[in-house]
Amino acid sequence: MPTLLARAFSPLFGSAPWPAAEPVTSRRVPLWAHAVLWSVLLLTDALQIRQMLSTLDHTDVQSWALWQNVLLRSFSTDALYAAIFYLNWRELIPRLLARGRVAWYALGVLLLLTVFVGLRVGASRWVYSTPADMPPPELERQVIPYALTGLMMIFLSSALRVTGDYLQERHNRRELERRQLLTELSLLKMQVNPHFLFNTLNNIYALASQKSDRAPEAVLRLAEIMRYMLYESAADTVPLSQELQHLRSFLALQQLRLPATGAAAIVFDDADLPAAAEWPVAPMLLLPLVENAFKHGDLTARPAVQIRLGLTAAGALQLVVDNAVAPEPGGAALEASGGVGLVNLRRRLELLYPGRHELRLETPPGHYRAALTLLPGPVLG
Repeated sequence: MPTLLARAFSPLFGSAPWPAAEPVTSRRVPLWAHAVLWSVLLLTDALQIRQMLSTLDHTDVQSWALWQNVLLRSFSTDALYAAIFYLNWRELIPRLLARGRVAWYALGVLLLLTVFVGLRVGASRWVYSTPADMPPPELERQVIPYALTGLMMIFLSSALRVTGDYLQERHNRRELERRQLLTELSLLKMQVNPHFLFNTLNNIYALASQKSDRAPEAVLRLAEIMRYMLYESAADTVPLSQELQHLRSFLALQQLRLPATGAAAIVFDDADLPAAAEWPVAPMLLLPLVENAFKHGDLTARPAVQIRLGLTAAGALQLVVDNAVAPEPGGAALEASGGVGLVNLRRRLELLYPGRHELRLETPPGHYRAALTLLPGPVLG
């Protein structure tokens, strides 16, 4: 029976809902809470003094004994109100309420109010025993008002504490989510680099196996691309001019795979980029669509790959990649074979450009078209 009762009342009197090894909730009172408390107290004192002055004549107002009484009463009252405010904030809430001990917290509030009312009554009698022109009130009738005002101060303390903890928790949660997103972006970027390197090394291996004279140039182009990956792609954004130069190095590397007429297989149009060299873009973001065209397209067609990069009338950056495909595979199979590249691209777009991007994949007869539109704005970083 005692065990059943203990279990029944454990939510009210029991231990904390989190492990006891965790640190106790912070008892620091922020500056804004101090400001709210003392603004309320001083405003209340001002209103009470104004009401008192409206009932006195000019002679009474000039009495030093009266002002001594008023200031002493205000000081003692504010000190008691501040005491229960800070005791509730620094002791009762972190030690009891934050640990789930609701009943113990209620008992603590009741004890705090009892002490407060007793001190309030004693302070009033002491204040009114000093010389003054105002008769003391009937203190026996002040217990309930004192208890109510003390309870209101405890409510104010609890409300401010709960509000502050909620705002801090929301800030911590957003910071945690941001760090998790940055970690995920780093992992995605680390997956992009090996994916691209693996495909490029396959191309260089094919040239080397054919004893092609273009193999050394392919290695040089790869070194330029790897330098960009190592030293530039670590930034949150890079100027479009750098990303454009990276794309050109990639296209030059792909041309080395093609026969002597390979220059006619690639059409790259960036004429619609007036004054767009400093347009910020996430590094390595445009490459997957271009790489996919060479990996899965029909390179025997002329042209095999058409790329158009420019700005729209609304100031958005738009990349359109159109590549020829054999009639058999179809668009769905092409996207599925994209593997890591397109999957990572979609996820990076969701994280870096939420609500500010559009990726359309179309499969007109004999072609595969990818159109990426990026609206200007801040990039997660």
